[in-house]
Amino acid sequence: MGRANMERKNEKIILFPHTKERLVEEGIKALQAKRYQEALRFFHKAEQLGEHRFHVKLSIVVCFCELGEFSEAERRCRMLLQENEEDAEILQMYLSILMQLRRYEQAETVIRQALHRRSLPAAVREHLLRLLHFSRQMAERRLPSAEQDGVQQLLSSSDITEHMRVIKQLENEDITPILFILKQYLLDKANNPITKTMVLRLLTLKNVSDVVTVEKFGQTMDVIPAKLNERSQTTFALNVLQQLENKLASKNPSLYEVAVDIWLRYTYMLYPFSPAPALLDEWMAALHLAACQFQGMPATAEKIARMYHVQAQDIDFLCQKLCEAEEISYF
Repeated sequence: MGRANMERKNEKIILFPHTKERLVEEGIKALQAKRYQEALRFFHKAEQLGEHRFHVKLSIVVCFCELGEFSEAERRCRMLLQENEEDAEILQMYLSILMQLRRYEQAETVIRQALHRRSLPAAVREHLLRLLHFSRQMAERRLPSAEQDGVQQLLSSSDITEHMRVIKQLENEDITPILFILKQYLLDKANNPITKTMVLRLLTLKNVSDVVTVEKFGQTMDVIPAKLNERSQTTFALNVLQQLENKLASKNPSLYEVAVDIWLRYTYMLYPFSPAPALLDEWMAALHLAACQFQGMPATAEKIARMYHVQAQDIDFLCQKLCEAEEISYF
């Protein structure tokens, strides 16, 4: 009887092979799809079955961060860091979590310990020194509670309207203690290009002379906000408007106004980048076509292309860019 039970037990193991691996695989899929609660359930089940690999532990930390459960994320990330002291990425993730929790003194201690290691890459060391300076500032110069809450919204909320409100509010505040956060905001691919433009304009308003890196639509640009000249940055965009006015305004004023609105939103979203390629006639034709589409007017790329003496496939491509930007601008 005991032997029969053993055989049946063995059969069960054979019937359900790689259970942990399957759970982890499903967890990764859910994580990639941004279904963080679901991902956590899979990872927790895998943990219960003895799954303790590094990438699974790290994925759990990511889930807790994305869900805003930073206390649990901090606990788990601290354990990961203890197991992988030389891992610079884990170190930076842990420090980011401490910043979210406003544990600036603790962050300073962790940074000082890390800086004693000789194995740190130069770029990481430089980043840690900047973080150390920031942590000191935040520890010594506490922001008012309302301002702290606003900054927290920038860090943790995905509500674009809330981001816009906070950025607007910062126009009347000293942004020095949170400059590091604003720099990171401009670099984060997850943030909306419209609010990134608002942040960049804020830094220009505050005469920030540091080099900041702006990421938009897969491109990056290093700029010094204090030296930005918005008019010179948008010379090509203004030329398009002027030429479009000559071509379309008198023939169809309402269509021209729609085209102008589309163009202004698009170039605002792109700033400090310029529309590319810098082909004036093609962009005018694309705006004409996009305006027709928005107005529900019958128009084809071929017909409009002939009006502007350009290729239909070129304006189709640019029109698609405009439409994609329009989708982002509505939230």
